[in-house]
Parts: sequence; structure tokens; C-alpha cells
Amino acid sequence: MKDESSNVMAFDALYTNNRIQKLKVLLPYIEPSMQKNMAIYIKYMELKYTMELFKKHPFHICSYKEDTNRPDIKKLFRELRPYCSESESRQLEQLESLFQTMEMYQEMSQTMSAMQEMFPEMDIGAATGSSDGASGSSMMDMLMGMLSPEQKEMYEAFSNMQT
Repeated sequence: MKDESSNVMAFDALYTNNRIQKLKVLLPYIEPSMQKNMAIYIKYMELKYTMELFKKHPFHICSYKEDTNRPDIKKLFRELRPYCSESESRQLEQLESLFQTMEMYQEMSQTMSAMQEMFPEMDIGAATGSSDGASGSSMMDMLMGMLSPEQKEMYEAFSNMQT
């Protein structure tokens, strides 16, 4: 949580100046009927300051790390979660579960391919119904036994998409 909030604070600090910060400090001391106008003025000043900053210094907002691997979706979800409503948080959990299932499917597929290469006499396809080899079926049954019903369903859905 500390890392995520520090990213937000760093962004906010980059696009403001001391004058704007002073206005934010003064806001609670202003008559309530004027606070809305002052809040709008503060946001306007931040926007104006940001636009001027980009005109003077056309730089990137933050460093983009081009990575040859896939981005860390779990980390992204953790960073987003504190700013989400309860229903959005549940949706992130569902997406995270979907990504985990997809990763598991890829790992199982790679494992099955490696096993097929190591033991070509073993009919790995038996568990998916493509043949009737008993040894491959028992191996697949063992792997499938490790999955929850939802994961099995997702695995089968991904398998059907592949074929």
C-alpha cells in the first residue's frame, strides 16, 4: 500500500507548486460557501500549471519500463484496489482469478507438451477425448484432480478454444 500511495503522492507533487499547496492548506479556513469555488480554482491552477510545465519541459510523466515479459497484472490489481469501490474490487478479483486460470492452463499445456516429448508412447490426448490411451488418461486425470471445478471448467473452455 505504501508503494502505491507514494506513486500517487509523487504524481501529485510533480504537478503542483507551493502556491497551489498553500491554497489547499487554506481551504478548510475559508467560509463554507466559498470552499466549492476555491476547490474549483485550485484544480484549475493545477491544470494550468501542468500545461505550462509540459510546454516548457516535454518529458514523460513517469518512466515506462519496456519489459520483454508480460506486465505484472497482480501488482497492477493490488495498486488499483485501494481506489476501487467494493463492486470494482470484486471485478478485479474475478479478473485476477481469470488471469490465474489462464496462466495455469498455459503451464498445464506446457507440462503436457513436455511430457509428450519425454514419453512419446504415452497418449496424453486421451484425457481430452482425442484417443483412448490409458496411461495418458491417468496422468491427465491426476492433473485435473488438482483443479477446482471452476478451474476445470475454465481449462476445458480454453482447450476448446485451442482446437
